[in-house]
Amino acid sequence: MPKKIVYINGKLVPINDATVSFNDGGFQFGDGLFETIRFQNGNLFSVENHLQRLRNGLEILDLKLDKSNSKIMQILRNLIDKNEINSGLLRLMITRGEILGTPWNHTGKPGIYISIRPITPISEHPVKVVYLNEIKYPIIRFNPAIKSMNYIGNMKAKKDAESLGAYEPVFYNSDGLITECAIRNVFYIKDGVLLTPSLNLGVLPGVMRSTIINIAIEMGMKVDEAQIPFETINNMDEAFISSTGIGLLPCYWDGWKSEFNLTKQLSLKLNLLIEKSCK
Repeated sequence: MPKKIVYINGKLVPINDATVSFNDGGFQFGDGLFETIRFQNGNLFSVENHLQRLRNGLEILDLKLDKSNSKIMQILRNLIDKNEINSGLLRLMITRGEILGTPWNHTGKPGIYISIRPITPISEHPVKVVYLNEIKYPIIRFNPAIKSMNYIGNMKAKKDAESLGAYEPVFYNSDGLITECAIRNVFYIKDGVLLTPSLNLGVLPGVMRSTIINIAIEMGMKVDEAQIPFETINNMDEAFISSTGIGLLPCYWDGWKSEFNLTKQLSLKLNLLIEKSCK
């Protein structure tokens, strides 16, 4: 099996030879952003939306990237070709780069790192989630939310969820409101209305999240980006989680179950959209 190739600051190198400078701001301080971009049949899915979110985050962090979106897309496609992977995920990371002087007054070029992997097989059945109070974890909440490389709280929550036999944790905040999962967005359906936590809560505006919202609207569903109290979850008719990697997955928790009728329709339409967009 050929060695995986990754991209580091203008160079394509075998992953076993890949190195990151000790002085890189991403390594030292988690100072950077990332995007996970899906590709299928060799074609990028919704890449423009990913790059727009990336640009928004870079502006907030005052990180100036000297590559155009078209150049970044060219690099991504080249990496797909070099690895000969038909369908998978690209992780695009932009860091503060090599630290010159004090980190907070750094003026050097950002670091650009891109890795690639096939899509992990996705469960054909609803997955279990567990609800966790996010104040117990060092979660970054910022409005507008940015896809920061600092995921220490999220990873700890993932580990705790797995120890409890769950696929994914769902957070609620100090006000008892549902926010998001550790690495995914969460949706509910009640009386035919699609509910998902408001971005005003510091929830990441997931690319797959917005895609699903648009599909629901096209289906004639009402969509409410709302404040969802944790105490109301057992009153929901359906629930699912979403991300670039998994698309849409129905979920359940102890003491609650569903037939997932509308969820199945949304999933079918999403899969058809991805197939059509990546032909």
